[in-house]
Amino acid sequence: MSNLKFKLFFIFLAVGFIFIAADIDFRTSIKYPHPYENSDTVIGEFQYYNISSNYGAKCTYKYIDTSDSTEDINNHNTNSTTKNSAGQTQTKVIDKVFFDNIHIDILNDLVGFLLILAACFGFRRVNKVFSFAFFSAFCGLILHIILTLLPFFFNGLFLCNISMVLGLAYLGSIILTTFLFSKGLFLMCPDVCCRDERKWGKIAWFISMVLQILLTFVLWIGSDFSALKSLGYIIEGLLVFDIIMFWLILKRAYIYLEQSYIKSASGGK
Repeated sequence: MSNLKFKLFFIFLAVGFIFIAADIDFRTSIKYPHPYENSDTVIGEFQYYNISSNYGAKCTYKYIDTSDSTEDINNHNTNSTTKNSAGQTQTKVIDKVFFDNIHIDILNDLVGFLLILAACFGFRRVNKVFSFAFFSAFCGLILHIILTLLPFFFNGLFLCNISMVLGLAYLGSIILTTFLFSKGLFLMCPDVCCRDERKWGKIAWFISMVLQILLTFVLWIGSDFSALKSLGYIIEGLLVFDIIMFWLILKRAYIYLEQSYIKSASGGK
């Protein structure tokens, strides 16, 4: 039974890692209860990037005259600049932002964190690092729920600001959680025969962390740049491939991980 439990927990961590790292959004027909309240205190690009990357959004554009002043250039993130027949320079900027319909992630992070929570709880007796990973995953789960529910209670600039701050904290919880349970797994196979698996496993995890941060930034900016969004999909594919390689590396040390779990489950006997 212990062997079956270990295999189950190992699979939970592998699937959970992929779920919290990859996103496949599905646009539903359900609308948010209130339209987005645009703010005049910050540029439309900032509002659009945050709302689009977190909840899905649409926007309209306008042209501003920048031929006689550089003030508008400093206050707006420009997408394109044109000149009309009179010699005036006009810059295209985002005007109004609108909520899109509610998006659902097929590879839902909620499921991913629940799988990781279950696995870390099952591995808690092996070493205390899994207890820390459990707490980190629990914080990530709570942050995910809060981020999902924010548009139902808040709106406008406050929603933009709080979703950006909590989004960064959420990214941190993903990185910390994967770091902790990876460290816990490496501690389960300390023998010299698993030295290469630990080394390459750490490299694979580090690459996943870099790709996760880069993906978040690219998709945030890519809300209004289709080329960057396409680049984000490529990075996401590389991220999933790297995570698969991480688990294939650990699979080479599977028997040692299993033995460590069985030993801890039997009280070290």
